[in-house]
Amino acid sequence: MGTVPTLPACGEPATVRIELYSADSLDAAAYTCVDHAIRATAAAARAGLEAHLLGMAPNVERPCGHVFVFPTGTLADSPADLAHPRWCDRNDCERRGQHRSRSLGVDTDRPEAFIVEAVLAQALHPAAEPMVRMTGMEGGAATSLFLSIRQARILRYRLANLLDMTRAGR
Repeated sequence: MGTVPTLPACGEPATVRIELYSADSLDAAAYTCVDHAIRATAAAARAGLEAHLLGMAPNVERPCGHVFVFPTGTLADSPADLAHPRWCDRNDCERRGQHRSRSLGVDTDRPEAFIVEAVLAQALHPAAEPMVRMTGMEGGAATSLFLSIRQARILRYRLANLLDMTRAGR
């Protein structure tokens, strides 16, 4: 568990949302008024967090100084059940026989013939390593591919190289 930084607070309605990241996760959302946004960002930096300022979502009302700590982030209190990895959505692990993150769809905002989703998955065995499961769906058929974390990391770099090549040729 990390330390939630002490942010300036005046209690006025917040107009700025600040996402707070550690090296590997989105840890919290802080809400401030415009006058306190810069000081809140500086306090986050002193606590070793990266801050990204965003506008407030419609119909969201928070007071200046409010901080929401995500339960899966590094700032959260350790869960009572340490058997779950930090990224596990903790929903029905026993029945599935594995921990699973939330599904991330590869949505291009355009109709695609092949739909792709990715999740982190890990067997419930204590020595099991997490893996990336990519599932492709076409029509009613689905196919899954499991990659080790190391393979997924290398694939990320290879895909980035391929995408960079498409830009270079234009």
